[in-house]
Amino acid sequence: MKFAFLRQLPGTLYSAVLMELFERLAYYGMVLVLGIYLMQHLGMRPALFGTLYGIFTAVLYFLPILAGALADRFGYRPALVLAFSVLAAGYSLLGTTRSFPLIVLALGLIAVGGSIVKPTISGTVTRTTEAGSTRPVGFGLYYTMINAGGLVGPVLAAQIRNRAAFRYVFLASAAACALMLLQALLAYREPVPEAERRAGKCLKTVFREMVMVLGNWRFVLLLVLFSGFWGMFNGAMYGFMPTYLETFTGLRDTEAAIARWLPFTRHFGHWLNAEVFISLDALLIVLLQGPVSYLTRRWPTLRAMSLGTFLATVSWLLPMASPLPAVVALGIVVWTLGEVTCSARFFEYCGSVAPRDQVAVYLGYAFLSIFLGNLIAGPWCGFLYQRFVRGPMEAGLGPSPWGFFGGVMLLGGVSTVGLLVYGRFVAHEDLKNSEG
Repeated sequence: MKFAFLRQLPGTLYSAVLMELFERLAYYGMVLVLGIYLMQHLGMRPALFGTLYGIFTAVLYFLPILAGALADRFGYRPALVLAFSVLAAGYSLLGTTRSFPLIVLALGLIAVGGSIVKPTISGTVTRTTEAGSTRPVGFGLYYTMINAGGLVGPVLAAQIRNRAAFRYVFLASAAACALMLLQALLAYREPVPEAERRAGKCLKTVFREMVMVLGNWRFVLLLVLFSGFWGMFNGAMYGFMPTYLETFTGLRDTEAAIARWLPFTRHFGHWLNAEVFISLDALLIVLLQGPVSYLTRRWPTLRAMSLGTFLATVSWLLPMASPLPAVVALGIVVWTLGEVTCSARFFEYCGSVAPRDQVAVYLGYAFLSIFLGNLIAGPWCGFLYQRFVRGPMEAGLGPSPWGFFGGVMLLGGVSTVGLLVYGRFVAHEDLKNSEG
C-alpha cells in the first residue's frame, strides 16, 4: 500500500504531532483575537497593547534556546508535562481575569509553555525518525499539524465568541492544552535515553554556544536585517490587522455575498470574523508553499529572500488603499506569495552560512530574528495604530490608514534594501559565487 510506511512510524511520533496540532490550535485561536479582546473589550490603549504583545511574542521565540537544552537534559516527557500544565494555567487565567497584572502573568505563562513545546516536539520528531528514510515524513506530519492548527484555531475561536462570552475562547484553549497534558502523561513515551540525558547540554554550554554564534557578525547582521519581515508578520498581520478588520471592514456583507454563491455556508451562522479572514494566510501557505518552493528552487537564496520581502512589503498598499474585503484579501494573497518565497529560504541561508559542524546550532539561533522583529514591531505598530487610527477616531476625525500601513511598510523596506546591500557587500564570497 502507498501509505503502509505510516504504520512503521512509532506511536510517540503520532502522540507528539497531535500535541503540536492542539497547541497551535490553542495558540492561533487566542493570538488572532487577543488585540480585539484587549483593545476593544477591555479598553487597553494600542500603544500599551503593542508593547505587551511585542514582549510576549518575542519571549516566545527567545526561550526555546534555553528550553531545548533543558529538555535534552531532563527529558522530553517531563518537559511536555510542564509545558501543557503551564499553558493550561495561562489560558485559564487569561479567560478569567480583567486585571492588567494578571493578564501580563497569563501571557508570560503562555510564552513559557509555548517555548518549551517548540523544541521538544521538533526534537521528538528527530529522535523517533531516521534520516533519509522516515524523517521527511515525520517533519511533513509535523508541519502539517502546525498549519492545520493555524487554520482550525481561528475558525473555532470565531464560532465560540459568536455564540458565547469572549472569555470562552481562552478557556477553550485551556481545555485543548489540558487534553494534551493527559496525552503527555498517558500516551507519550520518553525518546531520550537516561544515559544521553545525563550527558546532555548544561546551560553553561548553551551560553558558550550563544557567545560563539553571536560572535559571527555576518550572521547577526542577517538576523537584524530580516527581522523587519518578521515584524510585519507578527506585529502587524497578527497583532493589529484583526482589530483593524473588525473595525473598518464589512465582513458581514462579504459573508452574505459568499452565501449567495455557496448557500451551504448559511448553516454556519455568522462565521466570517476577522480572525477567520486573516487565517486565509495559513490556508494559502498550505496550498502555495510546495509549488512556490519548487518554482523558485533554482533562484539564488538572497535574491529570493529580497524579492519575497519586497512582495510582502508592497502587499500593505492594498489595505492602505481600501478596507473593502476583496482588496484586503488580495493584499493577503500578495503577502503570502512573498512569505512562501522568502521565509523558508531564510532558514536555508542561515544553515548555509554556518560552519558544517554547527548547522543545527545556527538554525536554532535563526529564531532570534523573529525575537528581534517582534520586540521592535510590537511597540512600533502600537504607536502607529494609536497615532493614525485610534487617536484620530477618538478626536472625532477619520483614521489615516496611510500612516499606519506606511509605517508597517517601513519595516519591510529596511529589510528589503538591507538584504540587497548585504548580498552585494557583506555575504561570504563563496556564497556570492555559488549564487552567481
